[in-house]
Amino acid sequence: MLHTTSLRTLGLGLSLAALATFSAACSSSSDDSSADGSTTSAAPKPAGSGSTAASSAPDSAASGSKLVLKTAKGSAGIWLTDPAGRTLYLNTKDKKTASNCYDKCAKEWPPLTTTKPVTVTGKYTVPSSVGTITRTDGAKQVTYGGHPLYYYKGDTAPNEIKGQGVDGKWFLIGPIANIMNGSKP
Repeated sequence: MLHTTSLRTLGLGLSLAALATFSAACSSSSDDSSADGSTTSAAPKPAGSGSTAASSAPDSAASGSKLVLKTAKGSAGIWLTDPAGRTLYLNTKDKKTASNCYDKCAKEWPPLTTTKPVTVTGKYTVPSSVGTITRTDGAKQVTYGGHPLYYYKGDTAPNEIKGQGVDGKWFLIGPIANIMNGSKP
């Protein structure tokens, strides 16, 4: 009987030790979900506003080793967003792998820039379509399917699409690098 009690006590002690170790590991103070330093209540800081283009829009990759683009779904279909849910656009006047949006344009349409590797996740996405180009100021602008990506200053909350169709050249970019100009992917 003494032997059975000792084994139960030992088992209970080991269980408590394992629980304490597990609890300590789970209570780490790091939380990557909002560590990118960006907010979703305001548009990203436009390029040319006293900072370099590399810091003109929040580098969403700051929360980890990679910038992970995502998808959103709404009345316009499925489109790409940054990790914070900010909608991404393309400019039909850009040449593949070259941005034509600088100065005044970049204040209204800040480029998505990063210093980290980029990937994409979400329904229908093509990870091999992600890349970067070098802007004239040396900043690395994210591309998808060869299209340089931008934010719209008028979008102030996640998944807003106020920039869709502006000036007949700014459109959402779909998960298969399609220009979303009225047809859904």
